Amino acid sequence: KGVGLRRVVEGRQRVVDTSGGRMAAAAGGKISAAAGGRRMRGGRRLKWEDEGPPKPYEWRCAPDHGKAPAKIAATPRGCRAEDDVGEPPDGVLKLQSAEGEVFEVRTELLWASSLIRSVVADAGLDEEIPLPKAPTEIVAFFLRLCDPSRRADDGLGLRDISEEEFGGLIWLAKLLDMQRVLLQPLAHLVNDEFPDVHVGIPAEMQMLLVRHTSDTLQSAALCHILRSVVHAPMSKMYASGIVLAITPMIASPDENVRAAAFEALMNFRVVEAKLVLLEHRDFGVRASANRFLRAATPSEETVGAVLQLAANHRSFLVREAAAKALGDMAPVGHKLAVQTLADLLADDAREVREAASGALRGIGGTDDPVVIAAVIRQALSKDWPVRSVALAVLAEIAPSKRELVEDLATAMQHGGATMAKMAAARVLQSMRSVKELRDSTQRDSEDKHDDIAGPRWGDESGAED
Repeated sequence: KGVGLRRVVEGRQRVVDTSGGRMAAAAGGKISAAAGGRRMRGGRRLKWEDEGPPKPYEWRCAPDHGKAPAKIAATPRGCRAEDDVGEPPDGVLKLQSAEGEVFEVRTELLWASSLIRSVVADAGLDEEIPLPKAPTEIVAFFLRLCDPSRRADDGLGLRDISEEEFGGLIWLAKLLDMQRVLLQPLAHLVNDEFPDVHVGIPAEMQMLLVRHTSDTLQSAALCHILRSVVHAPMSKMYASGIVLAITPMIASPDENVRAAAFEALMNFRVVEAKLVLLEHRDFGVRASANRFLRAATPSEETVGAVLQLAANHRSFLVREAAAKALGDMAPVGHKLAVQTLADLLADDAREVREAASGALRGIGGTDDPVVIAAVIRQALSKDWPVRSVALAVLAEIAPSKRELVEDLATAMQHGGATMAKMAAARVLQSMRSVKELRDSTQRDSEDKHDDIAGPRWGDESGAED
């Protein structure tokens, strides 16, 4: 059953797939026909092939049959692309350190800074730009990093500066909004000094390292940063950025990086991470994400993101998970959620229809005319699976429409598929059971009331006593 056997052919070790599938070479190079490159075995013509470069790991749910996989945007959702800063003006900028020393630097070296651009727009190039709390040595070091002609790949002496000076360098980069200048030297420093150096790097810098220098970082250093950065205190903006940075790592060809990225998202207690995991192909992962979303306080933005997954995702497994999440997190009577779930009652996958049915029972309310109208539209569908599930929902959310539900169920019983007739019979039986239970409860309540009230005035039985 597909067990791989190893053989030695002409001194080269190759893997043979005994299931009759593709025979991939464990070592590169194709075997020629003279050397037995094409062989007949069991009536099949087999050919040795190169394995080629490692392929990205596919962690998302596979699309439904006949649907192409979704295209992943180059810029992740929620992340804006780089701003077009335009051409810098010709001239020289004047930066003043905390000690009062003035540095003259070409405008193109610092034009990526939003602070520099705003100052030049307001005051021109002749104005000196003060850098408070930035010592002269730190300003000189930072300007050397900004100059491509003087930049080295070994960290430019970052390993020789003190922790205080390192903090001042990061503060200056944040002030000028030019943290990316530090990334490449910092990545080389992390590789050289791992695992100690990452401790003094702020969470936002670690996020940028993961996002922009993952190809430079060594596997062990990248895995360590992935596991540690999610536990640092941070704002919602940085949390969203870290999720966007970690998500592509789940598809890394490196097994260790994949495991570290997946562990980070599982341990990251933010909604954005769980929305990513709703697309995971493992059922347990999707269920874990659903439990987190159920316990979290949902925002309108979160509900909208889940609605997008439920309505547009190409995998029925993700639409099912998103429908269940909507039933737990959307407010009762939420119009968009109700409309989306009502549309999912007509989904091609039975699992999605059942999940939407359960969610509508939870957030549809009772006798809500908007919800009832949306479900009735599906109850009149030509497809009996859609009619069956819509009728079952309608029987629960519209107790005041009992006669309408009975008419629809009776019509379904007298025509259509056998399974549709059975579904209609179950609905009618359930409605009869509910009515009998309600009548029995009412009779018991009346008898109890009479026992407590005792004989009424003028009652013959009371007069005889």
